[in-house]
Amino acid sequence: MNATIRLANRSDAEAIADVHNRSRAEAYRGLIADDILLGEDHTYALAQEWKDFFTQPAEGTRVAVAEVGSQIVGFAYAHPAVGPAAIELHNLYMLEKAKGTGAAAMLLDAVIEPGEPAFLWVAEWNERAQAFYRKHGFEFDGAQDFHEGDQITCLLYTSPSPRDS
Repeated sequence: MNATIRLANRSDAEAIADVHNRSRAEAYRGLIADDILLGEDHTYALAQEWKDFFTQPAEGTRVAVAEVGSQIVGFAYAHPAVGPAAIELHNLYMLEKAKGTGAAAMLLDAVIEPGEPAFLWVAEWNERAQAFYRKHGFEFDGAQDFHEGDQITCLLYTSPSPRDS
């Protein structure tokens, strides 16, 4: 499966919301309560957030999508932030069928330049994602935060030195 990476645009909002919801369900089913993960309110809220985002994107935000054919199978979103680095990777989600294809690494590079210090939060039990981020120059810095919306503990990963692609 060869994926094409491109910057996202307003017409991608609905597809990004769909991938966001589906990939979370695939990855977190049984780890996050179904009423939070699959609830209609949550699904609608994500769709509305992406529609709103593309209506008025904040300055400096970066969103890229991975496509196979004309279908979006993953996306990444980074934005300027106040924290241990000037850029936060806020989302990087792939549909299960696209995992292991190399598209996630290409998405990461599309929203965070190799060598650009950045940070992200990852679920404490998501060992696959933690291994991926370590492979790409991020390190757990010891900080944890409880994410009220999903009822999960997240770990802070930073790229204190230029990350390799």
